[in-house]
Formats: sequence, structure tokens, C-alpha cells
Amino acid sequence: MARTGITYEQVATVADALVGQGEKPSIQHIREQLGTGSPNTIHRHLKSWRATQAPAERRAARLPDELTAALAEELERQAAAARAEAEENALEAQHTADELAATGEQLEEQVEELSGRVEALERERDRVTGERDEARSALAEFRERVRELETQRDDARQQLAEARNRCQTLEEQRNEEREARIAAQREAKQTDQARIEAERALAVAETRTEAAQQQAEERAKALQEERQARQKDAQGHRQALAEQRDEYRERLAALEQQAQEARQAAQEAAQGRTKAETRAEALAARLDALESQKRQRGDDQPSLPLE
Repeated sequence: MARTGITYEQVATVADALVGQGEKPSIQHIREQLGTGSPNTIHRHLKSWRATQAPAERRAARLPDELTAALAEELERQAAAARAEAEENALEAQHTADELAATGEQLEEQVEELSGRVEALERERDRVTGERDEARSALAEFRERVRELETQRDDARQQLAEARNRCQTLEEQRNEEREARIAAQREAKQTDQARIEAERALAVAETRTEAAQQQAEERAKALQEERQARQKDAQGHRQALAEQRDEYRERLAALEQQAQEARQAAQEAAQGRTKAETRAEALAARLDALESQKRQRGDDQPSLPLE
């Protein structure tokens, strides 16, 4: 913002006051009285004021006419020479002063322009300072946010590590379940094999029982026929027949015992087959439960083993 300069009236008033006080009006005195003002501006206004002032009247000393004439002539000559030199110096000084005044005014304009630029720069500096403070505040907030994100990152890493541990545990459980399922399938196969073997043993036992029964029936029939035929024989033959009958009875009892044992073996085999089938059904139900739980989860994560 350009500064308001002093006026001619202000300079003229102060110069008149200084003359009234018996002092010589100078640039420094006027500036001290005004308390402001550029020396160049004061010089320009003071020059204009001096141009309006009439020369002061001087009272000459009373001398003889001849001496006065001689002195006047000499003074006129010296005054003319001095006046000519003074006028020349004054013109030169005036020219220099005018140049200095013009230069000073230019410098004042430059100073005012620079002052305006300084004020603009100060405002820009204040704006930049405010932006810098805002940037520092934003940077502090950003750093705080970064610290929060780092904390969240550490928490996420911890959760990821825990999730990986859980996944590893689930993987181990799934492997255990797979091994248990394989073992159950193997045991089921063994149970099926045992059932098949038991069925085969039962079939063999039944075949043997039927053969023994048929053989016993045939022998009983033969004995019956032989007994009927020998009833006509003598009493001695009866005793021999009785002994033979007893022998046959013992053999029949042994055959029946064998048949009973075969039946019991068949029953035990059937019971073993029933137990094997029950165990196989339990294992199959366990496998179905595991598969159902896995399908309900909807992913590849293994479920907890059934107890």
C-alpha cells in the first residue's frame, strides 16, 4: 500500500514558522517539525517556497560619496563576478538538486512500490505460515493415523498368526479325521470280511449238520431195519444187538453233540456277524455325520471329530 506524502502547504507553514523564529528553514529542520516526510519531497516543496519569497532589504552603512562610489564600483565588480560564479554554482547546484530530487522521487516511488511488495510478501508470508501450520497439524494427524494403522496392522498380523494356528490345528484335526475315516473304512472292510467268513463257516456248519443228520437218520433207519430183522434171532443175538444198539446210540449222541457244536459255532458266527454289522453301521453313521457336518460348513475346513 503506497504511503501518503506531505503537501506543499505543510512545508510552507513550517518554513514560515522557522523564519519567524529566526532560524533558517532546512530540510532537516522541516522534517523534525513535521515528524515525517521524504527529504526529496521536502526539498521540492522548499524550493517552491523559496521561489515565492522576496529578497530581504539590506541597510547600507553611510560612507563618503567617493569612497562609496569606489567601494560600490569594486563591490559591483566583485559582486558581479561572485554573482556570476554563484549563479553558475547555483544553477549547477540547482540542476544537481533537481536531478537528485527527481532521482529521490523515483527512489521514493520505488520504495513505496517495494513497501507494497514487502507488505504483499508479508501477507503471503502470513498465508504461507498459516498453511505451514495447517500442514504441520495435518502431518501430525497423518502421523497419528499412521501409528493407528501400524497398531491395526500389528493386531491384524497377530490375528493372522492366530488364524494360521487355528488353520493348522483344523488341518491336523482334518488329517486325524481322514485317518480315522480310513481306519473305519478298513475296519468296516475287515468286519465285512469277517461277516463273509462267518457266513461261510455257518454254511459249512449247516451243511455238516444236515449231512450228520442225514447220516444219523440213515443209520437209524438201517439200525431199525436190522433190529426188526434180528428180532427173530436168538436171545444172544439180542444181547449183541443191544450192545451194538448202545454203541450206535453213543455214536448218534456223538454225532448229535457234533451237530450241536456246529449249531453253536454257527450261532456264535452269526452273533459275531451281528456285532460286526452293528459296528460297521455305527462307523457308517459316524462317517455320514462327518460328511454332513462338512457339507453344512460349506467349505474345506474340517470339523471337530465325533466322540
